Amino acid sequence: MNQIQNSSNQIGQIIGVIEEISFQTNLLALNAGVEAARAGEAGRGFAVVAQEVRALAQRAADAAKEIKGLISESSSHVNEGSTLVNQTSETLHAVLADVAKIRERVIEIADSSSEQSTALHEVNAALNQMDQVTQRNAAMVEESTANTQRLTDDARELAREIEKFKLTENTARRQRSAA
Repeated sequence: MNQIQNSSNQIGQIIGVIEEISFQTNLLALNAGVEAARAGEAGRGFAVVAQEVRALAQRAADAAKEIKGLISESSSHVNEGSTLVNQTSETLHAVLADVAKIRERVIEIADSSSEQSTALHEVNAALNQMDQVTQRNAAMVEESTANTQRLTDDARELAREIEKFKLTENTARRQRSAA
């Protein structure tokens, strides 16, 4: 954009030179017309040529003004374009900054997720250990229940045996008393 502006300025300078040449040519044609008028009849042909040169100089000046107007308008458009390019550049830099911030947040989230995953694995391992301990406790309770049942059965059997012993002893006492 800066190069286009520089080129536009150089073209403007060249047009200024063309306008200057047109002005000087117009003055020369005017002077030639004055001199032709002084010469009278002999300078009439020269006056026609001077008039044509003057008309050409005027057309060149008009064309230079028109080109200068177009260059000025073009320069205005270039300035607007340059402003838009600068705004776009600023916007892109802002977008890049936002993308960098988003990237940092994503990294933070990924790190946090990794930490949470590790913590969940630790909790899972602890739960597995607790489950194993619970299963061992349940097995020991079953074993204790079975042992208690056997002890109860053994105690009943022992009580029956003791009953027999008491009957035999009571029977012997009765027999001794009766005798």
